[in-house]
Amino acid sequence: MHLTRRKKIIISVLACLVLLPAGVVFGLNRYVNDTDVPLVDSLLPANEPKRLLAIFAHPDDEITVAGSLRVMSEEPGADLTLAYLTRGEAANVPKSSPQDLAARRTVEVDDARKALGVDHLELFDYPDSGLPAADPAGPKKAISDLIDRYQPTVVVSFDNRVGFYGHPDHEQVGIWVDQVLAERRHEAGFPVWHFYQATLPESMITVAKKLSPTFRDMYPGDPAQGLPVPTAAMAIDGVAGSKRAALDAHVSQVGVLQAVQPGYDKLPSWIYFRILSREYFTQVF
Repeated sequence: MHLTRRKKIIISVLACLVLLPAGVVFGLNRYVNDTDVPLVDSLLPANEPKRLLAIFAHPDDEITVAGSLRVMSEEPGADLTLAYLTRGEAANVPKSSPQDLAARRTVEVDDARKALGVDHLELFDYPDSGLPAADPAGPKKAISDLIDRYQPTVVVSFDNRVGFYGHPDHEQVGIWVDQVLAERRHEAGFPVWHFYQATLPESMITVAKKLSPTFRDMYPGDPAQGLPVPTAAMAIDGVAGSKRAALDAHVSQVGVLQAVQPGYDKLPSWIYFRILSREYFTQVF
């Protein structure tokens, strides 16, 4: 079958319309991601038991690793738990009392849990925006008790230096989790095999400091005080819709999430997470 000149032109134009955006997305992906960081299929051990406990400060903090949680939730035998030391009651939401906001955010994070295929949810009532001033005995016991209850082979949390972007509550949770694991790691029968901290590569930090007011205002200027270097990355473009659903579940926190992940609500998830297609971790042990 011979194509007319007009049909050839139309086909060429359509090909350009498809390939040009694909090329732009590919270029942005290469710009923001560090392809030297090894890609792994999972943080869970290859053999059983595949139990993961992710510990954060506030409902919505799981967004930092949401795609990876969704990917791992689909593994046969996987059992995932999300835990938060506060209910996020101190967030700036007009016309909401701390009690009402805590209840609202509890529902929101449960919706996010379902979107990510996470099996268990635990929330505590330590003071939002007050963790650094809290007596560490209570939170550390809560973290230790979670480990005893769920027997995770893998623990994921914030780093203990900057708390992902500079939030004091995040940093404090990272410190406590690190301390509990260091204190208990060599106990006979201790279940945790591996500990990972959520992090970002320098390429993504540079972009975040340009586009995100949260990173621009809170991230430390001294690189030595910043995030730890990533040692592993997980591809999340295949679960873009689930990560977007988890973001959308946090209805009361839209403004906060827009500041941390600019444009996530403006682009289709399959494009946005084709660009930001990896989540990064540093393995502590």
